[in-house]
Amino acid sequence: MQIFEIIKISFNALKTNKTRSALTILGIVIGIASVIIMMSLGRGAQNLILGQIQTMGSNLIYIEPGSFDPKRGVDIMQSTLEEMSIKTLKVKDAEAIKKHPFAEMVSPSVYGTARVVYQNQDEKITFMGVTPEAYIIDDWWTIKGRTIDEQDVKEAAKVATLGYKLAQDLFGQENPIGKTIRIKKVNLRVIGVMEERGMEMFQNFDEYVYVPLTTAQKFLLGIDHLNLITVRAINADVIDPLIEDIRLILRENHNIYNPEGDLSKDDFKVMSQVEASNMMSQVTGVLTAFLSSIAAIALVVGGVGIMNIMLVSVTERTREIGLRKAVGARKKDILIQFLVEAVTLTVVGGIIGLITGLAVSFAASIGLSKVLNTNWAFAVPFSAVILALGVPTIVGLIFGIYPAKKAANLNPIEALRYE
Repeated sequence: MQIFEIIKISFNALKTNKTRSALTILGIVIGIASVIIMMSLGRGAQNLILGQIQTMGSNLIYIEPGSFDPKRGVDIMQSTLEEMSIKTLKVKDAEAIKKHPFAEMVSPSVYGTARVVYQNQDEKITFMGVTPEAYIIDDWWTIKGRTIDEQDVKEAAKVATLGYKLAQDLFGQENPIGKTIRIKKVNLRVIGVMEERGMEMFQNFDEYVYVPLTTAQKFLLGIDHLNLITVRAINADVIDPLIEDIRLILRENHNIYNPEGDLSKDDFKVMSQVEASNMMSQVTGVLTAFLSSIAAIALVVGGVGIMNIMLVSVTERTREIGLRKAVGARKKDILIQFLVEAVTLTVVGGIIGLITGLAVSFAASIGLSKVLNTNWAFAVPFSAVILALGVPTIVGLIFGIYPAKKAANLNPIEALRYE
């Protein structure tokens, strides 16, 4: 029997049961579309984060509390807990780093969350205790009033600059400059409103409050240590030697004897902009793979559905199979026919799933851009397209083999007698 004739018979069999075929395809469509959407959103998030990190420049270095063990890798939860509990990073560390000839600018900071109150308005915010260098490094400036200056930090002045959206939420059309807000029972005078910045790294900086570093430490947090030190090198070429020198400076300040340079023995982490990009890429990559693997379960469910439908089809067409074998159809012809039917169902489902996944991903990128007020680019990895076209074929073959072999192995005489 010619292969084209077998394919024609297979397609006719599928068209005979259109509703059944459509419902069978639906499982594959859902599986492929889910995986495409997850991979697309994951790649979009990765591109967004890396793009935002890169726009900040390649000559930044971040210093955080807590040790880093290269063998263990990056543990976000542990890192966050360490930053909150380890108190060894001090202002004197930032001052010592500032003296290094390769360090152009150093910005120590602390942060916390609280509620800010103005009259009858009440908003949850993140506040940052900073020095004047933070505005320069972040390239973020006021559109009203002024930024925090050295005198404010020196005097632990009770002043604040507000994010653009927060200023609108609290004051509306009223001019915030000179007004008093309250954070953790501490009254702060508003001296500036920041320009609109939007979402970055999944944080809405337009809802941030900047206060002097000493004010945050003394009045809002009751601490004398730092959560972060940001260093801007004079250029990207000196990043590596500067990182090594920063480690030596901090080990000396913290009385850490570590001649072999074992990072796990330090009570701090020093990370360049490139390393931060790689870390975020690793985190988003793992998250995307995890979500995609969950979505891929729908493919397995769809495959089981195809096997079930094909087994039902074999039972319903037992007499037809017996008749075909009686007039000369070979075992191979019956096997190919049912495999073609199974693969056709999965491939059609894969194509529809690919189109559906791309359409939903594109719509999601537009929606996320508006909701998050950021440029969430539509991105689909090439591997997702290969997956959408290749996996259904494999699924069809795997889950179609058993029903096809069962049909091919039917005894023609017994099949003709089947009622």
